[in-house]
Amino acid sequence: MKKLVLFFGMIFFSISFLLGQKTHTVLVNDRNTAIDLTNEAISDIDNKDYTKAFNKLRKSIKIDSLYREAYLRIYHLYSKNQENAEETIGALKKGKRIFEEDDELYFYCGQIYRSIGDAEKAFYEYTKAIEYAKVNGEDFYLVPYYYLNRGNLYLFSNRYESAINDYNHLLKLDATSNSGLTNRGIAYHLMGDYKKACQDWNRAIENGFDKAKAYYRMYCKD
Repeated sequence: MKKLVLFFGMIFFSISFLLGQKTHTVLVNDRNTAIDLTNEAISDIDNKDYTKAFNKLRKSIKIDSLYREAYLRIYHLYSKNQENAEETIGALKKGKRIFEEDDELYFYCGQIYRSIGDAEKAFYEYTKAIEYAKVNGEDFYLVPYYYLNRGNLYLFSNRYESAINDYNHLLKLDATSNSGLTNRGIAYHLMGDYKKACQDWNRAIENGFDKAKAYYRMYCKD
């Protein structure tokens, strides 16, 4: 995830900064308007006035396309109401053109594509998110989910070894991921490695993950 640091001067009427090799300028008044609209949208979301919030976030992005917070919020809004998928993807694509190699924005695009059943595009977005996270740093809290969700796509398409590779990397980043343990166990079981499958399910159960119990009871012997 790229972090953008802006320095505001009291006497400046515009702000210039570098993103990649490009110089961008935004008027301070536009930035302030975008911030106000985004903050209003956050309140609207809290009040479940999702239509009003969506319109304000779109307006914020139109006024100041360099204000990254608006892109994050428009995805978070989608995650709550599952509406305006194409428009939200369009906004995030705009953000990706500006904030190049921003793994978080790619991940959110993948989440939306997955939610509307477009596994191929979701896979592409997760893969790009993983690629950029390796450059930006994998200490960001969402990175384990990049691997989990791409691993799940591999699993559902019967590419078990690839799924296990993603779950392995996930568990290196977060050894307590019960979803990773349970799904890796499923992949192992489908490959015929029943011992490793049961070990993963048992670890998840020991961690208090009840969903793994059904697999363990059905396929594992004490």
